[in-house]
Amino acid sequence: MRIIWLLLLLWVGGEALAQPVTSSNLRKKWISSRDSIVRLDTLSIIPGTVSIPGTDSSHYSIDFVNARLVWKIRSITDSVYIYYRVFPQRLNMVSRRMTFDTVMGKFVATPVGDSKDTGPGLFDFGTISYNGSFGRSLAFGNRQDVVVNSTLNLQLNGYIGDSIQLSAAITDNNVPIQPDGNTQNLNEFDQVYIQFAKNKWRFAIGDIDLRQNQSYFLNFYKRL
Repeated sequence: MRIIWLLLLLWVGGEALAQPVTSSNLRKKWISSRDSIVRLDTLSIIPGTVSIPGTDSSHYSIDFVNARLVWKIRSITDSVYIYYRVFPQRLNMVSRRMTFDTVMGKFVATPVGDSKDTGPGLFDFGTISYNGSFGRSLAFGNRQDVVVNSTLNLQLNGYIGDSIQLSAAITDNNVPIQPDGNTQNLNEFDQVYIQFAKNKWRFAIGDIDLRQNQSYFLNFYKRL
């Protein structure tokens, strides 16, 4: 008996799943004929599908995009039935991924100080002299998100304490282009070179090029 009930439930469930789910775009509404302008729907109406039984089409005009009806000649009855079909969405609907209405309202930055301000700048290395450039830029378009490109070129030269000489060159530049399929990988151009010197000793760290081209047996060039 249980097997029979189980087979019956499976058959009913299969029939239910086999029935296709249909959604019609046909609309039938009861609207007022006393209002001069009637909002029919939130979607745009397909032209040539509007029908009001018992009412001539010259008595009204239809704004198909905004789905509005304007009565030219009022109907005798207070309300009438209207039939029409709609598009899947509104034709003049605004579509966008991000909102750029207010940039200043979401941007936080420190106001620029007085030009007479003699305080430390962006970097402060004390007695070590430095020069270079530092920049940030924004790139955006209708087919890409906002990308931040950065550039940093910094040179240092001076003494640590009273006897150790420091020399440094630091470069950090992002690639200002986007891959479009013709390259496998795009990396940042980062170069760091720092040297400490005291008397006859030299100690260098960072991106160093080892070159030996004066040997009779082996010449080599190595980037470490």
